[in-house]
Amino acid sequence: MAASAPGLRAAIYVRLSRETEESTSPERQRAACEALCKARGWKVVAAEEDIDISGYSRGLDRPGLQRVLSRLAEFDVIVFFKIDRLARSTVDFAEIMKITQNEGVALASASEPLDLTSSMGRAMAKVIAVFAELESDTIGMRVSSAHEHLRREGRWTGGRVPYGYQVADNPEGPGRILVVNPGEAKTVHAIVERVLNKDSLMKIATDLSKSDVPSPGHASRQTNGRRSGSKQWYTTTLKSLLTNPHLLGQVIEDGKPILRTDGLPLVTRPPILDMDTWHALQDELGRRAGAGEQRRHGTALLRGVLYCGVCGSRMYTFTAKGRLRYRCIGRLKHRQRLGEVSTCYGPSVPAEHTEDHVTELFLEKFGALEVVRMVERAGEDFRPQIRQAEEALGDLEKDRYERGLFKGEDGARRYAEQYTKLEDRVASLKQKQSEAKPAGVEEVRTGQSFADLWKAASVEGKRDILLEAGAYVEVAPAKRGGRRMDTSRLTVVFGEDGKLRRADADGQDVAKVAAELSAATDGDD
Repeated sequence: MAASAPGLRAAIYVRLSRETEESTSPERQRAACEALCKARGWKVVAAEEDIDISGYSRGLDRPGLQRVLSRLAEFDVIVFFKIDRLARSTVDFAEIMKITQNEGVALASASEPLDLTSSMGRAMAKVIAVFAELESDTIGMRVSSAHEHLRREGRWTGGRVPYGYQVADNPEGPGRILVVNPGEAKTVHAIVERVLNKDSLMKIATDLSKSDVPSPGHASRQTNGRRSGSKQWYTTTLKSLLTNPHLLGQVIEDGKPILRTDGLPLVTRPPILDMDTWHALQDELGRRAGAGEQRRHGTALLRGVLYCGVCGSRMYTFTAKGRLRYRCIGRLKHRQRLGEVSTCYGPSVPAEHTEDHVTELFLEKFGALEVVRMVERAGEDFRPQIRQAEEALGDLEKDRYERGLFKGEDGARRYAEQYTKLEDRVASLKQKQSEAKPAGVEEVRTGQSFADLWKAASVEGKRDILLEAGAYVEVAPAKRGGRRMDTSRLTVVFGEDGKLRRADADGQDVAKVAAELSAATDGDD
C-alpha cells in the first residue's frame, strides 16, 4: 500500500534531546505530523514521545521508539517531523527501515518531501540521514571544544559535583566555578585521618551511615545524574572518593586528569588534600589491596600472626561451646592437598587470653614509642616538559621552512620572537632538571604513641599494626592435664625476625623478603 493512500492507521513519533528550541519543540513536531495525517486522510491511532533523550547516544534504545516498534501490527505508517528526529545515525535509520519494511509499515516525514515506499526515496532518505549524522558529530565536537575551553579557564561545565566541592558564581567574570565545601572537606579529612590510623573502610562506612552524613550520590547534594535517596556509605564509595585526584584540585574528565600543555595535571580549584597526605593515603590504600592483605569485616586480631608450632600452618578462629578459639587446620589442608593424614593433631588456644597476652607484650615493647609515618616524596622530573618544548621548536621550524609560514618582515619578526621564547623555555627547564629533587621517603612525626594508636584502632587496624611490627606468634602443643591457658606455649617475636618467620611459614621466598627488608632499612638510614 502506498504511503499516500487515504485511510491508513498512523503512529506519530516525536523526539527532542533538550526542550530548549521552539523551532523543533514537541508541540511543533506533533502539530506538523498531525497536519500531514489530516491532509492525507490518515487516522492517528497512537502518539509517542522521547523528550530529553539523545538519538545519537541512545541509538534505538529509546522508550517511546520501542513502544512504537513493538506495536507495528497496529499501524500502516509511522509519521515523524524530520529524519533526524527518528534517527541520528545512518546505521540506526537503516535498521528502522528494515524493521518497518518487514512488517509492511511505511515511514513518512512531515517536513521532507520523500516517498519512502520507493527505492529512490529510501536512497535519498539514507543520504539525508548521513548529513544528519554529520551534523550531530559536528555539534558534539563544538560542545566538547567549548567545555574543554571552559574547564581550562577554571569554569564549571555541569554534571555531578565532585565530593568536597560546591558550585558558586565566578567572582572574576561570567559562568560558575567550583569552590571547597567546608562541611564535606571536613568529612574527607576525617576519613583520611582514620584510614591513616588503620581503621577499616567497612568501619568508617558504617560510622558515616550511622552519623547521617549524606553520601556522595545522595539527592541532597546532586541536582542531576544518578541520585539516591539513601545516605548509606559503602566501602566502594570510600575507595572511589579517596582515589580520585579531584581531591588535589585536578580537573577530571572520563576518569582521567586533564593535562596542561606542559604535560602536568590541570589544577583550577583549591585542593582538599596536600600532596604529602595524598601520597600517604594512596600508599596505605595500595598496601591494603596488595596480595595477602585482603581483609573482611570482623577479621580476627591474630589472623596471619598465629602459627602452629607442630606443622607451621596458620591458625584460624572457630567457636566451641560459645567461646572463640584459634586452631590449626594444617591436618585438613594436608589431607586435601596430598590425600594423606598429617601428623599434626590441630592444637588450639582460647582467643581472648591469647590476644590479651600478645597485646600486653606489644604495648610493653612499643606502646610508649612515638608513631612515625613514612611519607613518600615525589621526585621532580621536567623531562616531559623539555621534550614537549623541543617538539614545539621543531614544529615552529617546519612552519617557517617547510610549510612556508611567517612570510614577510613582520612574519620573520614574529617567528624570531616565538623561537627565542621556546629556546629560553628549553634552557630554563633543563636547568630545573639539573637541580631537580630526587624522589625519596621522609619521616613525619605524628606526636602520637603506639598506645594511643592501638586504643583508637579497630580490630582490623590493630591487626595491621601487629603485621607491620613483624609480629609472629608460634603455638606449642598443650601439656597433658593443662586446663587453663598456659602462656608459655606462646613464642612471640617482633621485628624483622618475625617477618622472616612469617614469610617462611607462608612458603614465600625468604631470601627475597630479607633483601627487601634490608633495602628498606638502608633507605631509612
